[in-house]
Amino acid sequence: MLKIDIHAGQHSATLHCAGRIVLGVESEILRCVADTRNEACLILDLSKVEAIDAAGLGLLVELHCQARRCARTLRIAKPSPCVRRIIELVNLQSVLEIEAAEAEWYETRSPWGRSMTA
Repeated sequence: MLKIDIHAGQHSATLHCAGRIVLGVESEILRCVADTRNEACLILDLSKVEAIDAAGLGLLVELHCQARRCARTLRIAKPSPCVRRIIELVNLQSVLEIEAAEAEWYETRSPWGRSMTA
């Protein structure tokens, strides 16, 4: 199950997600909630997400692309350890906009960070 609490301001909205972002009802709930927001910046707080699968990752990329097409911003905030590991595994930190503190974590911990050379 996925629970989403919405905190909206004038120019941005934060969706505080708790539970699982997986194929089925959960990912559709997040898609529908995100699609109904019209703020310039949408922030997904994933600190309480317990699991995410390929469909959930695909949805994050889809929402990112959709935001760019509409000249909006989608940011990922506070990804939980399991979300962080999956994002790192598939190298999505290079695509998704992860808030500054989280981006620094990826640069220092990820094998794909700037400090690595081939």
